[in-house]
Amino acid sequence: MSNIRERITELMQRHIVVKDAAIGTTLTGTRRDIVPDILSISDRERVVAMYEASIKAGATIITSNTFMSDPLMLASCGVNTPTEEVVKASLEAAKEAREHSNKEVFIAGSIGPSTRNISLAIDLTPEQLRDSYRTLIEVLNHHGADLFLIESITDVRNAEIAAELCREIAPEVPIIFSATLSKIGGLLASGRPIEKFIEDVAKFEPLAIGFNCSYGVKNVVDNIELLTRFTSLPTYAAPSAGIPDAKGRHPETAKKHTETLRTAAERGMLNIVGGCCGTTVDYTRSVAQMARHYKPRK
Repeated sequence: MSNIRERITELMQRHIVVKDAAIGTTLTGTRRDIVPDILSISDRERVVAMYEASIKAGATIITSNTFMSDPLMLASCGVNTPTEEVVKASLEAAKEAREHSNKEVFIAGSIGPSTRNISLAIDLTPEQLRDSYRTLIEVLNHHGADLFLIESITDVRNAEIAAELCREIAPEVPIIFSATLSKIGGLLASGRPIEKFIEDVAKFEPLAIGFNCSYGVKNVVDNIELLTRFTSLPTYAAPSAGIPDAKGRHPETAKKHTETLRTAAERGMLNIVGGCCGTTVDYTRSVAQMARHYKPRK
């Protein structure tokens, strides 16, 4: 796995690396009555086709369909299928698409925030959260995730618990940390300052650090600029397409998403770039076409 870290680092030094768009949006649109993770089992062909389209559009990193797959989260969604089956199916679909593409593609094992911010929870212990994360991370590692993506971080303690297990279970597998942001500049959604977040996770020697989802692309780009003032680590930016309306529709088009990310690329602030809620393969294609014209952050 150390070779994977070296290879991705080499790619990031040469050009901006493109990650895929939102798995949930792509598979379920605005529907909220479907757990996207389960579709890796029930509609495998569609999941494989999604990954194939993402790779064709220019994604070098594709994300496993496991954002909600730790046991605590699956149970909270009323899903009885074990984490092992859900994760195995997702990684098999991603690997099948990669094999079909005959391209160099890396699979990021998605680790979501689970059901509780553990620093505030009164009905969940750190040990219970740790057990749930352990199950997810062990299966991600066993079935061949190339790196771990700890994403949508609000409570940094959740992320630390997940990262501690990543290092225990698979010490050589690279980790990306991606937090969600407040509307207030310089703060995570939890209110923690960006510079403190960097200090919290630096001990895990991240492959990259940055932000996903949040309040749309400008929110992420503005805070990526702040991030670069506090760390020399490679950056990660996967913004949402804005805040959805009452019908679940996101306002920011692929063009706006790309052009705002371009402002960061022009200033040499990006290493890994993609999309989150509300984005699809059209966004991936647009971002990939833009990114090839700019040098990555050094």
